[in-house]
Amino acid sequence: MRNRQPHPFPLEVRVENTNHCNASCVICPREKMTRPKGFMSLDLFRRIVDECTNHHIKEMHLQGFGEPFLDKNIFDRIKYTKEQNIGSTFLVTNGSLLSEDTCEKIVQSGLDRIKVSFYGTEETEYEAVHKGIRYEKVKNNIQQLLLVKKRLKSSTPKVTLKYIGHLHLFPRFVFQWWPKTRVSYARLHNYCYGRKYNRVSDHEDRKCDMIWDPICQILWDGLVVPCCYDFDGRLILGDLNQQSISEIWNGEKYKKLRDAHASNQLHQYPLCKICDKLR
Repeated sequence: MRNRQPHPFPLEVRVENTNHCNASCVICPREKMTRPKGFMSLDLFRRIVDECTNHHIKEMHLQGFGEPFLDKNIFDRIKYTKEQNIGSTFLVTNGSLLSEDTCEKIVQSGLDRIKVSFYGTEETEYEAVHKGIRYEKVKNNIQQLLLVKKRLKSSTPKVTLKYIGHLHLFPRFVFQWWPKTRVSYARLHNYCYGRKYNRVSDHEDRKCDMIWDPICQILWDGLVVPCCYDFDGRLILGDLNQQSISEIWNGEKYKKLRDAHASNQLHQYPLCKICDKLR
């Protein structure tokens, strides 16, 4: 179990610029999302970045439960974050909107890392998962991003392709993409009540590392939730339209949540109790 004393301020802040998406991936429970869809205002975003700068955070994620490149202000956000000397910037994309112009802007923006969710080793597998986007187009977009990086002689952003799916297919995925770019693997997850890929243990002493990690998850409208698996924003810990990150992070709602995890009282938080990430 991790140290039960929380860091006084998160070291990593994840800012959802939008929860709109142009795909309907079967592994993603978007059809169960009931919260409003929108884009974070630049004013709220800048206030978040300013506070994070004052606390010298190590990393900022610039996406949440949506496709970040649907946001017309995404490059303004990256630029502002880099100007404020945030340690590292990162985002995740499905890769479908990486036109040549977008790829050049990505490389020139100074973004440190980008991860492409690419769940498939061939067209049939990929398009059975990523409903609404095309295998060949996304594959070509990724290759284009790598070529633009090479042409502009840039070491950033570091590009990773993440395969989430059946482990026995991962070696084939590695063979297809290595050493063109980094690859990684993760198992499918339930998003609490969103999917049922994994059995949830009923042991009372299950622990959640994520609740002790110094990571703050912010939705596009400024609401703060415990982690990225609360895709529908059901467990609200604070509102950045009325509070600071520091006030929320050290506030009573966060304290009660951490105490419940520390004392195995997860019946107080049904969302956590059914999470397959607890071990």
